[in-house]
Amino acid sequence: MSDDKETSTAKAPFNNPDCDIILRSSDGVDFHVFKLILSLVSPVFKDMFTLPPAESDSSVPVISVKESSTTLNCLLLLCYPATIPTFNSLKGVEDVLKAAMKYDMVVVLTRAADLVMAQFLSTNSLELYAMSCRIGWQDRIQAAATQTLKIKYLGRPSSAFAGMRSITALDYHKLLVYHHECGVAAQAVVGSLIWLKPKQSDMCM
Repeated sequence: MSDDKETSTAKAPFNNPDCDIILRSSDGVDFHVFKLILSLVSPVFKDMFTLPPAESDSSVPVISVKESSTTLNCLLLLCYPATIPTFNSLKGVEDVLKAAMKYDMVVVLTRAADLVMAQFLSTNSLELYAMSCRIGWQDRIQAAATQTLKIKYLGRPSSAFAGMRSITALDYHKLLVYHHECGVAAQAVVGSLIWLKPKQSDMCM
């Protein structure tokens, strides 16, 4: 059955006429891709490609997906080894990660972790801590938690911490404990340096 909705073709590298499959986004953008690449990163797509293709006016099979063109573009860029996406916002990151989990793209999730941390860690540490806990980026949790030490009033009532919306009570408690322990350790270091303070009798008058 043909789709009467008006469609357009994605920009490079997803406009290759030699493609063997087309992914159509929810907003009608066609991504010309290769089954082999998607099969290597997603067992979901690998199984999907074994099914009989739906009827289409195109000579290449078309699969309609629920993701928007913006999300699908970033997701597919993460699948292609020679391409690097830039995320417009953390909301965009969330959408891409949800899609990656939906299609069981473990490699994509790992690659996304490095890119997201590099782009947002300095400005959105609390959100990235919550995201890392939720997705299971164990080696990124510590990096994000350390960066949150720069948040002066963490733990006090505030409307500025958007990351609180997606953090569990347990993970937030762990973060507060970490902040407390770091504070205690810092005070201990300062206390151990008291002996460096010159005595009054040693000071020049």
